[in-house]
Amino acid sequence: MANRRNVYLKMKPLEEARALFLDHFDWSDCLGVEEIPTVDASGRITAGPIYARFSSPSYHCAAMDGFALRAADTYGANERTPVELPLGAAAFPVNTGDPLPEATDAVVMIEAVTPLGDARIRLEEPVFPWQHVRSVGEDIVATEMLFPSHQRLSPYSLGALLAGGITTVPVLRRPRVLIIPTG
Repeated sequence: MANRRNVYLKMKPLEEARALFLDHFDWSDCLGVEEIPTVDASGRITAGPIYARFSSPSYHCAAMDGFALRAADTYGANERTPVELPLGAAAFPVNTGDPLPEATDAVVMIEAVTPLGDARIRLEEPVFPWQHVRSVGEDIVATEMLFPSHQRLSPYSLGALLAGGITTVPVLRRPRVLIIPTG
């Protein structure tokens, strides 16, 4: 046989070559795992799946500024037969993010209420249950997976981890690189 040269005329695209290389290693074995504060984890790679410890929000809260009340107390309200509710007994002032007072299940926006001078408010339309309320776990439910293994964490990811009660996160150790000039 004649002397054959192995000429590489067909190059793989960089992303394909990178994927081929990276897929041949179990990086958790190569690099090891370390647990670091979540606030320092931006750009790091998760070593395993991460599950939420807490729900977010962890309580029913107001999604609007206004008054927390029982929706059933407003049924039938209209312009001709408005409903009046006493403040502190059937209607409670709340700001966005405030926990809902006990026995309330809705929030009416402050713009939809007519304040009366004697510590009462008037509504001219009914409210439905859970209107303008962020319920427990609306964003994150305790025990749900937030991120799988080998996920690169972004600053947004850190916000989700912290909201889910994760204050430390297991990540792959950073590789150490040594360059030895030979000549």
